[in-house]
Amino acid sequence: MRVRTFLRSMPVQLMALLTLALFPLGVISLYQTGEVLEEARERNRATLMERTVAAGTLERELIQRAAGAAQALGDAVVGMTADACRSALDRFIESDGNFLLAQFYAPDGRLLCQSGRVPTGAPRIDTTIQSAEVEISIRPASESFGTPVIRVKRAVRERGAVAGFMSLSIPLQIAEALIETSQRATGDSLRLAVVARDGVVIASSHESPGNGGYLPRDMSAETLFELQGATFEAPAGNGETRVFAVSRMIDGQAALVGSWPRRDALGQDWTAATMAPLIFPILMWMMGTIVAYFGLQRLVIRHITALRSAMRQLALGELRGGRIELENPPEELRETERAFNRMVLLLAQAEAKQEQDLRDKEVLLKEVHHRVKNNLQLIGSIMNMQARNARTPEARRVLDSLRNRVRGLATMHRTLYSSPEMTTVQAADMIETLVQDLAGGSPAQRRMDVVTRLDPVDLYPDQAVPLSMLVAETVTNAVKYVGRRPDGSARIEVDLAHDEAGQVILTVENTKGASMGTAADESQSAGDGLGARLIRAFEQQLHGQSEVIESADSYRFVLQFPRRDFENGEAL
Repeated sequence: MRVRTFLRSMPVQLMALLTLALFPLGVISLYQTGEVLEEARERNRATLMERTVAAGTLERELIQRAAGAAQALGDAVVGMTADACRSALDRFIESDGNFLLAQFYAPDGRLLCQSGRVPTGAPRIDTTIQSAEVEISIRPASESFGTPVIRVKRAVRERGAVAGFMSLSIPLQIAEALIETSQRATGDSLRLAVVARDGVVIASSHESPGNGGYLPRDMSAETLFELQGATFEAPAGNGETRVFAVSRMIDGQAALVGSWPRRDALGQDWTAATMAPLIFPILMWMMGTIVAYFGLQRLVIRHITALRSAMRQLALGELRGGRIELENPPEELRETERAFNRMVLLLAQAEAKQEQDLRDKEVLLKEVHHRVKNNLQLIGSIMNMQARNARTPEARRVLDSLRNRVRGLATMHRTLYSSPEMTTVQAADMIETLVQDLAGGSPAQRRMDVVTRLDPVDLYPDQAVPLSMLVAETVTNAVKYVGRRPDGSARIEVDLAHDEAGQVILTVENTKGASMGTAADESQSAGDGLGARLIRAFEQQLHGQSEVIESADSYRFVLQFPRRDFENGEAL
């Protein structure tokens, strides 16, 4: 219940509406930011590729110049003698300081001629000769004058057939110096490497062996060559996520790989940039909710709370002064305040008039009951005087019976007059008074016990009147026929009880035995049956059922009837 009340509160519903209103804004912001970020990434990738291509220009030009020179030298020396070939190659090496060695091989791999002297340990037959148009590889120091070289080998053709292979060797230091020069020119964390088809790093701009720290990890040379012209992110050999750009160096033979740290390559923290469009709507929602909550609290909720408190006090009758004063409310709530104060004033006036009318009715009703009670008592007194002047016992008996019945009615009206509730009669008080009046007038009362056990039962007058008359008849009979038992005891018991089902149970019991009346009473014991008929009539008015239980030493009358409502006549 508390959770349901909380969810239905105005601040929570306001937060839900703000969330619903800002949700499309957040989605649009995410979508647009994603598009902008993707465009920025594409521009950055294109820039990285351009920088990679630009950084490898010197190295590319050197290798391409070596491939072109190899083709020109090969075409020139085909058909020359060994001495003429060696002289031509020596002149080329001397004219260009970027090349260390020039060699011409037969198609079967036999060395035909070369420039300068033969390197120590260099093989006379190259078993690696293949039919590839251009081949780039690295030769160790043992095969190239004590220093590693980059060998660019190209097929020489004559009339469409391979006439031999021309090989030019470039010192590895020259290639790496060009790479380092290009890398320094960029002025950033760019790392460059030239990778051959077989995966061998031909040259690099740093001293990491094999360039394993800055090349893609777990990526084959074949895959790397397939990515020429592309920019991608991948883990490097050192475990760092880097951005790679692969540029073509020599078709099918060498590729230039540029490598940047991810943050330096993209130029910003892309995680934060990706989260920014989500953070801003959240901040807007939070600020909007806070402002709306406090604004709602100040402009609406506190005034509604004051109105609610005033309504509760009004309902409990505790509103003093008949009006409330809200502190700087909006105009709409000020109108509500005026309407509430007007309503309180009208209700107070109506309540005052109602209370005055109620007091007047109570006075009139008490006066009615008081006058009826006085009139019935007057009638009873007249009957009593008449009974004393009666000349026959029969007349006195009739007058006494009527007087007892009138006394029952008077007792009921006296109970109504003295009761705080003017609409109901306390049956226990009424029966107690009747029993004391009726039993107290008997000469034999001092010689018998009168016991009452009466539960408080409120009855409307339409049931109290027949009940009082019935009690008067039954108690009169009990007093008349009470007898003393052999043990000397004589008793009259009157019980009144009720159960949860709304049933009222009246029990009047008297002992049987030796007569306790006077000679006059004995002469009046024979009645005309009017009392029995009245008891049955009153029982029908009460919608009850009676039962007479007679034993050897007692006589018991039991009546059970439902307590009924005065207005609709239905049992309670």
